[in-house]
Amino acid sequence: DVLVRRSLELADAGDLALACHLVELAARADGEHLGAQRARADIYGRRRTEERSLMAKGIFAGAARESEEVAGDET
Repeated sequence: DVLVRRSLELADAGDLALACHLVELAARADGEHLGAQRARADIYGRRRTEERSLMAKGIFAGAARESEEVAGDET
């Protein structure tokens, strides 16, 4: 929970790269933690919108989709 909260704080502050690292650790530590998966989807989604590289956009979108599926938040 601490990693999830801190990753969201960093994302809100604009440090999406570090936020991704922390939320990734949280999601991998407990793959069924819904809060971590939802935060991971949110942060990777935000990072996707900020990215210019088409390849990176695809990678970040894929990571967000993975977490949405685990959390049951598929769109």
